[in-house]
Amino acid sequence: MITVQFPKRVLAAFVLPVLLWAITGTAQAQSADQNLPTPVLANEINGRIAPLDLGDPRVTRHFYAFEGTPGDLLITMDSKNLNGDMDVFTAITFRPLSKTSLYANSQSGEVTKGLYLRTRQILILRVEARTPNDEEGTYRVRFGGSFATFSGGIPVAENRESDSDSAGPARSAKRLSSVGATIAEPAAELPPVTAETKTEENAAAKPAEDTEAAKKSAAVKPRPTRPAPRNSRNRTPRPVRPKPAKTDTDAAKTSEAKTEEAKTEEAKKEAGTGEEKSAAESSKSETAAKPSTQEVPMVGAHLIIESKDGTRIDRPMSTVRRVVVEGGMIVVVLKTGKIERIPMSTVARMAIEP
Repeated sequence: MITVQFPKRVLAAFVLPVLLWAITGTAQAQSADQNLPTPVLANEINGRIAPLDLGDPRVTRHFYAFEGTPGDLLITMDSKNLNGDMDVFTAITFRPLSKTSLYANSQSGEVTKGLYLRTRQILILRVEARTPNDEEGTYRVRFGGSFATFSGGIPVAENRESDSDSAGPARSAKRLSSVGATIAEPAAELPPVTAETKTEENAAAKPAEDTEAAKKSAAVKPRPTRPAPRNSRNRTPRPVRPKPAKTDTDAAKTSEAKTEEAKTEEAKKEAGTGEEKSAAESSKSETAAKPSTQEVPMVGAHLIIESKDGTRIDRPMSTVRRVVVEGGMIVVVLKTGKIERIPMSTVARMAIEP
């Protein structure tokens, strides 16, 4: 049996990297669903966040699930080219426990946060960040102290590398401008239309048209015809019964009724004429008793106005409606609507004479 002994330096060069890789393995999957976080199976997480389009205000979120035992839990975080936050909260009640801000422009190194846990519980680590430019952002999280790998208890995502991570940084499906407006995608080039493609399209369209016409014809139902009446025979009219002839007694009764109606009508007319006569007499007496309120112009009276210069105005009172003195003026209103104004200073005499 041949034994080969390797130098200690060679053994250390091969064995130590393997042990370190087994202890500090990196979770490759990055789940964006809070209900299905990525299980943490090592004490270190390395992740990356792809840049978004210019003006896209959204942030990228990654969720990880791990366990903490009673004692002090240490979480060391380091990021590059990322603006955002790293939060730790409970998995069942979603109670926040820790929060650390990430800044892309800061040159600070690793940041360590400590949590004291009283009982064993499942925790969720959320990375919520975005890159300020078109370069990719990276982050690294190391656990220590009372850290324990995820052993089950809540549904989690599969621990495998996603297609998007292996394919490189993927951009959002909808591109946005700097103000948040959607950028239209360039139109896809269509193959040139030839005569053969046209004939194929026409041949495919004809069967479709035929089926549509058949469906329409089947949908149109014929109108139902009215059935003939059951009794189509000509019905004979009913016989008319002759009225009985009037007797002499009936004729006498009708004549007596007519004479009585005529007498009552004459009596009503006489009563009505008497009432009309009495009403006319009473109205005449009332008109005679009431004095006449209408002004009756004096027959033959004249309005005479003589001026100092010898002019004379002589008008019959039957043509004058009103004579009024207003502000040193004699105003004569005629029935024709004409108005005459004569200053009193020029009037020598005014009188109404027969």
